[in-house]
Formats: sequence, C-alpha cells, structure tokens
Amino acid sequence: MSYTFEKTNSYTGVLHFEIPAETIEEEARKAYYADRAKYPIPGFRRGKAPRKVIEQYFGQVFTDKAIDELMNSSFKQALDEGAPNPVTQPAAKNLNIGEDGKATFDIEYQVLPDVELGDYMGLTVEVNEETLTDDAVENAIQREITRNTRYVPVTDRPIKMDDRVRFDYAGTIDGVAFEGGSQENATLDIGSGKFIPGFEEGLVGLSVDEEKDLELTFPDPYPNNEELSGKPVTFVVTLNSISEEVEPELNDAFVKENFEENYGWTTVAEMRSGVEETLKENAMYDYLFTQIEDFEVSEVPEALFQYQANNMKAYYEQMATMYGMTLDDFVSGMGIGTMDDIVETAREQLTASARSMLIYQAIAEDAGLSVTDEDIKAEFADMEESEYQDIVDHYGMPYIKCILLNNKVADFVYDSAVVE
Repeated sequence: MSYTFEKTNSYTGVLHFEIPAETIEEEARKAYYADRAKYPIPGFRRGKAPRKVIEQYFGQVFTDKAIDELMNSSFKQALDEGAPNPVTQPAAKNLNIGEDGKATFDIEYQVLPDVELGDYMGLTVEVNEETLTDDAVENAIQREITRNTRYVPVTDRPIKMDDRVRFDYAGTIDGVAFEGGSQENATLDIGSGKFIPGFEEGLVGLSVDEEKDLELTFPDPYPNNEELSGKPVTFVVTLNSISEEVEPELNDAFVKENFEENYGWTTVAEMRSGVEETLKENAMYDYLFTQIEDFEVSEVPEALFQYQANNMKAYYEQMATMYGMTLDDFVSGMGIGTMDDIVETAREQLTASARSMLIYQAIAEDAGLSVTDEDIKAEFADMEESEYQDIVDHYGMPYIKCILLNNKVADFVYDSAVVE
C-alpha cells in the first residue's frame, strides 16, 4: 500500500491510496476461507464450494470485502504514520479497480485549520476559595440527596399538588371518543403542566379508586392537535394510585448504599471530603479551559459546524425514539419550530463547540496525544457489545474518538497545572 496526502484548501485534505493487486488477492483469499460457509451452493456441502463457483452465484463478494477492509486499514495506517488527523467524518471517493487488479481510491476529510497555541502546560491555577465554602459543599450534597429522592405509595389521603399519580382516563367530545384521548395507567406529576389547563387541578382531592368527570376546554391554539383547538372535552378519570416524593435522610447508611460503588464513600464525612475535592477539581478545570479557549483559531469550517449540528440532531433523534415519535413530531411537540430552527438558534453555541474541538485537536497534535484502540476498549469495557455497537452506529467512531481525545487533552493540561 502506498499513499500521498494533498491539502486542497486551508482545512480540507485528501489521501490518495494505491493498493497492489497481490495485496487485494491475499485479503480476498482470507475472506473466502473466513466467509465461504455463509454462501450455500447447490450440490456442495456448506463451506465446501470453490471460490470461483461461489463468485459465479454471488459476484466478487470476497474481493469486495477485501477492498472494504483494506480501505479502512490503509486509512488507519496512514494516520498512524503521521497523516493529518480528521476533525470530521472521512469520505471515501473515486474507487477504481484497474485491469491489472490494482485499486486506487481517495479519502477526503476536514483537517485542522491554523490554530495559534499559547502556553497550555504548567499553567498556574489560583482556586477561588469561595468555591470551597461550607455552603457550596452542602449545596452539592443536597443536590445528590434530591437526585436520590424516591416516590412512596400513599393510601391515607387524597391527591395534593406535587404528588405522582397513576390513573385511567377516557376523553370524549360531544360524546364521541377521539384519537389519543384515552389511556390506562397513565403517570402524571401533579403540577407539571403536562395536561391541558384544569386537568391536573381537577384531580386534586381525588382518592384512590374514585372516579371523576372533568369538563374542560382544549387551548386555542392547541399545537399538539390543531383539530382539537378550542373544543370542549369531557375526561372520565379513575385514580389507581398516589405516590409522594420522600427525600432520604443524610446518614452513613444512605452514603454507603448510593455512593460506595462509584466513589468509595461509606460515611457522611467521606462524602463531604470527596465533594469538596470534586469542587476544587472542577474549579481548576474551569479556570484552565478559560485560558486555552482564548487561543486563536483562524476559522471554523462550515463542515465542522455541520458536524456539530448533526450531532445535535442525533441527540434529538435519540430522544424522539425513546418516546416512540418521529423527529419532526417530537420537535413540533416541543413548540420550538423545526430542527433547522433549533440548529440556527444554537449556531453560536455550536460554533463555539467546534472552535473548542479545533483547539483540543491542535493541543493533542502538538503534545503527541492520540486515542488508541486500547483507550476505546477501556472506555466501554463495562458495556454490552450490542449497546456499544449501537453507540458507534448512532454517533460514528470519529465522534467517539473526538470525545475521548478531548478528555485526554483535558487530563493532560490538568495534570501539568501548578496550584497556588
């Protein structure tokens, strides 16, 4: 395999590859022996058909697989040997197989534009002692307590505001049921405002197993379903259960149960000490990265902005899938316009993220930092293979490597800092 790198503009580069025919044939033979059992051929036991016979039925499947794998491994080898690292998803182009069996192809990608680095090693940090006050520590602990609140069943009183309830409801307009107007065992936090005005307030005072008719009117307009805008509606509600939020008591048992596995804390004293250390560490990170984010970036390529925008879109798609909705319906239901509107509103934020990404990449190249296969394995070691593959398929390996590289740069800068 041989390659050359060409920079076509200030932030776009192309790797031109050439792979000899004998290399392709060697990989194709390996593919044949690895995959031949996948191709059933009449008259042959599975896995025993000659390669030429399989290819008569299925085409050049082994050569195709060999070329795909060689394209990936050649690109990785070029990067390992010093070709500029990509800052966006690479794109393979111009694949050509010559009459002599030799393959040529290009891989185009965005490369790092000019970044003028300042000092990033040995930065002096003055931790603001206000960050470490008793109030700050106690507030952080309180957030953890709140995060671990539980809902417990209530049987001796009716619904009040802030309760969590489960109920059945059936809605009718002029005595006729309508789509989306009924559900069994729905869950609702009273006071959340998730239902139309008057619904949640109308449930207050209802006891378990009681039934109540709510005579209400849909808002006008009603973005979730314009056909219902302004129409009177009757909901027949049957209450199944009431739960109330109970905040746990801060004691050693609570700390041990909730924080020993991840943090090693078994007592309140250990938790306070750990939280204080975390606040100090966070303050250092915040200070350090306000320093390096002032480094000069010549420009943020539009393609890199779009890369960040696509990651935002992927997040919203994931949320929509969780709710069993299409992306358009999910975004519309939030009342924030279209996905394009969200991206445009977030343009400044996304551009800043892209700019930070370029700075981190520049530091990584200057300091000789990279993300290895071992780093990726360690990061996802506790994850099921299928779950890991879902993340790769959803976000793409370049994005995953970018996040891990950013973390490595952050730790590198942090570890070299001097605290005063």
